This record gives sequence, C-alpha cells and structure tokens, in this order.
Amino acid sequence: MSSRLNYLKIFNLGLGFMVISMIWAAYNAYMPIFLGNFTKSNTLIGFVMSWDNIANLFILPFFGALSDNTRTRIGRRMPYILVSMPLAGVLYALLPLQTKLLSLLVIDLLFNIVVATYRTPMVALMPDIVEEEHRSKANGVINFMGGLGSLIIFFIGSQLYKINKAYPFFLSGILSLIIPIVLFLTIKEPKIVVNEEKKEKQSILKALATVVKDQNKAPFYTLLSIFMTIAGFAAVETFFTRYCKIALGIDESVSSFAMGFYALAFLVFALPAGFIATKIGKRKTMMIGAFGQGILFLIFMIVRDFRTIQILMPFAGMFNALFTINSYPLVVSYTSAEKIGTYTGLYYFFSSLAAIVTPSSFGAIMDFIGFNKLFLAASICLFISFAFLWIIGEKYENTMS
Repeated sequence: MSSRLNYLKIFNLGLGFMVISMIWAAYNAYMPIFLGNFTKSNTLIGFVMSWDNIANLFILPFFGALSDNTRTRIGRRMPYILVSMPLAGVLYALLPLQTKLLSLLVIDLLFNIVVATYRTPMVALMPDIVEEEHRSKANGVINFMGGLGSLIIFFIGSQLYKINKAYPFFLSGILSLIIPIVLFLTIKEPKIVVNEEKKEKQSILKALATVVKDQNKAPFYTLLSIFMTIAGFAAVETFFTRYCKIALGIDESVSSFAMGFYALAFLVFALPAGFIATKIGKRKTMMIGAFGQGILFLIFMIVRDFRTIQILMPFAGMFNALFTINSYPLVVSYTSAEKIGTYTGLYYFFSSLAAIVTPSSFGAIMDFIGFNKLFLAASICLFISFAFLWIIGEKYENTMS
C-alpha cells in the first residue's frame, strides 16, 4: 500500500520554485531596461537576455548528472541548493546597483551561471521525495507555487519598483538566502542504496545516447514530444503581441493583457492537471493538452478575430497546463532513483533547445510565408507532439502510470 502525498513537504519545496519564478519574472521585465540605460543596441540586449537559455542548455544537464553522482551526509541535491542559491541571490541583488555596462554584464554572466547550478538539483528533489504515482499532483503544486511567485512580482514587485528599482531584486535576493535554510530543515533526502559492484557514474551524454539507441523508444519520443510542444507554445508567446499589432491592428497593451488570462488559466489549472493525470495517466493527459492546443491555434489562424481569441485564451492556458504539468513527471518515470538528476537534465536539454531555436525559425516562417501562418506552424508542432505520444501507444503504458 503506497503512502499518501505529503502536501506540506511539497509546499516547502514549492517555496524554492516560487523564488525561482520571482527571480525570472523581475529579470525578464527589468533587465532589458537596465541594459538600455547603457546601450541602444537591441542586438546586444537580446544576446544578453538569451544567456539564461544558453546556460540552461549546457549547465542544467551537467549539474543534473553531477548531483546524481554526489554523495554527502546531507544528500545529493542539498549541497548545490545550500551553496548556489544564496550566492545567486546576492549576485541578483547586485544587478540593479551597477553603474557601468561592463560591471552589469559581468555580474549578470556570473548570476546566470550560478543560478543554473542549483536549478536541476532542486527540480530533481521532487521525484526523489515523492513516489511515482503522486508526482503529477506534486508537480501541479510546485507549478502553482511558481505561478504564485510570478504574480507576486507582477503585482507587489511592480509597486516596489516604483519606490526603488532595486527593491524587487532585493526581495528575491533575501528570499534566496532564507529558503535554502527552510528546505534543509524541512526536507530530508532519501538515502540511495547503490550496489558498489554495479555502481555507474551518470553522464548526460551517455544518457542521451542511451535513450536514442534504446529499443524502448518511449523516453526518446516523450522528449521529442516535449521539444515540439514547447516550440509551439514558445512561438506564440514570443510573437503574439507583434502578430496582433501587425495582422489584427490591436495595441500591444491590449494583447499582452489577454496573455495574462493565458497565464492565469495555467496557474488555476496546475493542480487539476495533476489530479487528472493521476486518474487517466500522464501520457493521455498530455495528449489531450497537445491536441486541444493545436486545435485552438488553428481556430486562432482561421477566425482572425481578436475578441474570439480573447475568449479562447484561457482554454489555451488550460491545455498548456495539462501537457506541461505532466511532462517532467513522465520523463523521470522512465528511470531509476539514481538517475533522476540525469533525466532531469535531459528534460531541460530538450526544452531549452526548443526555446532557443524557436524565435528565429518561426520568425523566418512569418517573414517568408505570412504573419497568420504563425498559428499554423505552432499547431503543426503540437500535432507532431501528439503523434509522438500516440506512437508510444499501449505497448509502454505500464511504465507510465
């Protein structure tokens, strides 16, 4: 008989994800402004703002595997959280205080590196402490906490910014000092017993080669499905306001407000998405999310009516939640406890790669084919994502729950 999900423990872990979301919400909102105080080059600003995705692509997978190989008295993941999270918080708080471009770039580069070193170990901590059957519900709680963090910055942080541009960064920086202590005191990592004769050092490249070559294609097809879905989502999120302004004649303030309902619907549906997956399975729930989102994007392309898009936008957020909340739990369900960090790294490798290649590739599609083809290309990505999950089929259903 399996134990019940400890919601208090998951809430405490969710505090870490809340802080991470607060950090990136303020960073994405205000860092371009800080950079704009020193340079008029949008190329430079855009390049600097891509550092986090580049770090995610290389650093997150490496530290996921490294934490799998770590053995200390306080656990595999906790050393990275206790050291890197406070250091990242200090660097983050220094960003708005810089008075020269060079110092801002140096502090920002260091921050992006350090913050990436603890993110994968923190994410991997969830499946470490939660049984497989409860991971979708736990991930729903964690994503809800992450969404709450973003809302804190949007509503409270924006008011703090009016008082002093550094205050939102100080808030997240201070929490980055406190939350690691809370996690250390409330979460005890389980001991991983490994047969020394069969002990195998984890490597992200080896894991990638394994999932590609393995006769059981479920892990690889799942990762490809995640890549395609994130590509579709990211494309619409990146170009939505520009599409509405040029193709529909809608002011960007109005279209960005509509995107707020998308984010709010995702937040509200984060918990139900986990419970639905517990009832019908992660893969089937993700298939509903991908297919439903694909249909919605086709409607957006055909109707070309902003009011209809506004009405349907919350449903887009709901379908996004059905897919996203269950994608990471499905990936780590394919592996054993000693490889969770490595598979977490694979998850971030595919999702980060999608986020990096999407803006330029979809921008080219819109340049050469037309703005309204944004939604067509995004829907094709989502239907391909659905197809990968469909191909996995019932053959591997017993491995997915």
